[in-house]
Amino acid sequence: MKTIKIFLLLLTISIFSCDSNDDEVTPDPVDPSTTLDGFTYNENNTNPTFYETSNAYIEIDEDNDDAYPLAPDYYSFFFLNGRLLDNDTDINNTSDEILLSVNTTQFVVLKVDVATHPSLQTGIPPTAGNTYVASSDDSAIVTELQVDSSSPQTFVNINGTNVEFGEGNEANSTIYNPATLGHSVTINAINIDNINPTNSTIDVDYTFVNTFGELISGHYEGTLGVFED
Repeated sequence: MKTIKIFLLLLTISIFSCDSNDDEVTPDPVDPSTTLDGFTYNENNTNPTFYETSNAYIEIDEDNDDAYPLAPDYYSFFFLNGRLLDNDTDINNTSDEILLSVNTTQFVVLKVDVATHPSLQTGIPPTAGNTYVASSDDSAIVTELQVDSSSPQTFVNINGTNVEFGEGNEANSTIYNPATLGHSVTINAINIDNINPTNSTIDVDYTFVNTFGELISGHYEGTLGVFED
């Protein structure tokens, strides 16, 4: 676990790069046998299919490659039914920016650029009650995702369980690429607990439009992992 710092105007917040998720889902209050955590792909905008996502992460890019030195360059929101691992050390010579647990089959990434949001340019992070436009760059949704084991295999102990991680195989996955517009992240509630990171939570709704004009909408409410790139 590593400690990172984000400078927010006069306030410094310490954030820990670790997996704070619990693989639990939020039951639907109307039908507790189903969950609210996931996204619905509306094929031809008429035929909905729901995909569960039990975990969420935020990546904070701190490269300072833009004109706002007091703020990150962007925030990427991830929602998936597996686990995510920051791969900034190229674990086992893997080159992907992130690694995914090999059991991951659903994956969402929505990138929010600081440069397009004046409220983020001062260093204030995404906050509850706000909707942020997500970029068409580096945003995507994947179903039937295949994650290949790395060689040698990569295992990480998470909450007492050895979880295997690998790299996504684009050739054998169904990828929905973004349209030019139509992507957003709405934060209903967020709590990043710097004392006990496992208590970090988020309640969020999001939308995504693929290149065929089909709407994908999602919701997640639960624990949150945070890491810096």
